[in-house]
Amino acid sequence: MSKKPRNGKIIACLDMGSSKLVCVIASIDGEEIKILGHGHKESRGIMASAISDMRLAQKSITNTVAEAERMAGFNVNQLLIGISGSQVTSTHQDVECKVGSDVVKNSDIINLTNKVRAEFKKKNREIIHLVPLQYRLDDSEPISNPRYMSGKKLYAKFHVVSTSQTTIKNIENCLKRCQLSVNSYIVEPYASALSCLSENEMNIGTLLLDIGGSSTSFCLISEGKLVYTGNSRIGGSHITKDISTILGVSFSTAEKIKNLNSSLLISPIEEREVIRFRTEDVEDGEVISITRLELCEIISSRLEELFESVKSVLEKSGVPFHMLGNIVITGGVSLVVGIDKLATEIFGKNVRIGYPNRLSQLQSGIINPANSCPIGMLAFLRNLHLREKIKSGFETKTSLFRRLIDKLVM
Repeated sequence: MSKKPRNGKIIACLDMGSSKLVCVIASIDGEEIKILGHGHKESRGIMASAISDMRLAQKSITNTVAEAERMAGFNVNQLLIGISGSQVTSTHQDVECKVGSDVVKNSDIINLTNKVRAEFKKKNREIIHLVPLQYRLDDSEPISNPRYMSGKKLYAKFHVVSTSQTTIKNIENCLKRCQLSVNSYIVEPYASALSCLSENEMNIGTLLLDIGGSSTSFCLISEGKLVYTGNSRIGGSHITKDISTILGVSFSTAEKIKNLNSSLLISPIEEREVIRFRTEDVEDGEVISITRLELCEIISSRLEELFESVKSVLEKSGVPFHMLGNIVITGGVSLVVGIDKLATEIFGKNVRIGYPNRLSQLQSGIINPANSCPIGMLAFLRNLHLREKIKSGFETKTSLFRRLIDKLVM
């Protein structure tokens, strides 16, 4: 392996899905991200980001990261890990504290967050995201930033995305066996939102659906904040299983049929068109046939169930339906032709297919809905890096200023 490139900070992420693992290595130079290498392997020993078989998971992760390292030309040791929406819970937490001095300081905000973290730690939950939704001082109206404002009591509402400590420990144990460590975590639908949604969509209120293999994760972004995450236990593999069961063929054969003929928009003439294929699953290579209309009905019925289940979860969660300005669908299954039209009929909202378009200078081969999550993870790491850079620059200037004052005083 060659040495790391001198220009830019090196970042790496790992999307741990049920059907595939994707590792991407990139460099950050300012706001620019350059992908240096990526690996893609079948996911084994992992179910929706949770380790189900330590040995198989270790082998899958090692092979995926090694493929990305070979392309990049060097090794990495830290990864940003994506956590599936099916492994997390989304709650809104109210907390309060007394203001320590005449005005609200950062220490008061930290006190609030520490209270939330301590409460979730007692429940053996690991916090992935802690998002401040609003603050209040005494009996005032909600405010967005209470710093340097006067009051006696500070109230806050946080959106807390958490997962089981057991899930986190097993992921970290598995990565340790792979000679890797965790840089940070991000919930996968939020990562997909960072890569697919425009600034306007993130402000007006957008529901992003990331349809994966075994489940569908979704999140609601409003006013630029992550305000809710949820999941449906229905994913692309359920469509494949339906085709496999009805036609009596293997899962791999059903997957090929789905990928080659996945369209919900067929003309009356195409409805009677027969899809024929020879399969080794049947004795003497018998030819199996199905009309396009029958296949369309199999796919659409399962997708209808998926969208209805998402709608049901949103209703039970108490999320106001008026907060949904529009809906964006991403993930591999979003490439089914006509899926956006079906979703529009069920949700009664504007729906579009989400392509990762928030980053420039990406290779055309990786820009597709199936890779929205890992590309969004790179955007998340870039934002963290820029924030740390600004913070360190501010602290350096402050330190220099203090030294100058000290000399003048002396």
